[in-house]
Amino acid sequence: MIKLFATDLDGTLLQNYTSILEEDKKAMQLLNERDVQLAIATGRADNEIKEIYRLLELNGHRVSQNGSFVHNSNNQLLVEQTFPNNISQALLSEIEKHEINYLISTAEQILLKEKTPFFKKYEDVFFFPIVEHGPFDTEMGNTILPSKFMVVGETEEITAVQHKLNERFSGQLESYLSDPNCVDIVPKGINKGDALVQLLETIDLEPEQIAVIGDSFNDISMFQMTPHSYAISTAHPEVKKHATHVVEHVHDAIADLQAKELI
Repeated sequence: MIKLFATDLDGTLLQNYTSILEEDKKAMQLLNERDVQLAIATGRADNEIKEIYRLLELNGHRVSQNGSFVHNSNNQLLVEQTFPNNISQALLSEIEKHEINYLISTAEQILLKEKTPFFKKYEDVFFFPIVEHGPFDTEMGNTILPSKFMVVGETEEITAVQHKLNERFSGQLESYLSDPNCVDIVPKGINKGDALVQLLETIDLEPEQIAVIGDSFNDISMFQMTPHSYAISTAHPEVKKHATHVVEHVHDAIADLQAKELI
């Protein structure tokens, strides 16, 4: 039987970055009524997950920034990982060499150097304001402890930078195309799948007792940890091939679990 259901946000539970289908909301509430624990596993920040739970009128576990932070449903911090100071400084320098747009996440904020016209379209994507900080050079790794860098732009452009960063920092970071217009760069060893495994150990569940759903490359590690995995139909073919099932929406995955008498 399924004891925990973990969902990605953007492109999965969230439509157009900010809204939730009423059918998905009711399906998530049904899981709660049937004593299935909930987890949201996303590249977004922890405060945004809290906001989603408020909209759902539910509570659950929180895997934020692709696993850099993990909180259980009692708000206990289980995992916390930021970049080592020397790597964060070198990574900032390398990203700026490519003259590409980027954002920096810490545990509490999303920062940018300057609110240029390019970033206007991103202001409505996040549930909380992006903070204009100014030059990061002197504070990076000191007062600013980054848990994630986000390289944003057209897919071809950002994936080209992703490949160069992977070569330059081989063995020191993980990177994921989390959205067609965003590459997430996180500390080495950080991924949603490992974060969920660590969560399961604290609540005494096995991978066979969890179902997961997502739509992006940063969800593949979740798909690989359990036989009950669902990819959204709009996902990249390379993503879908790692999932056990393909569905249109979150509520379709929950309906499938019901039909199989797994919940």
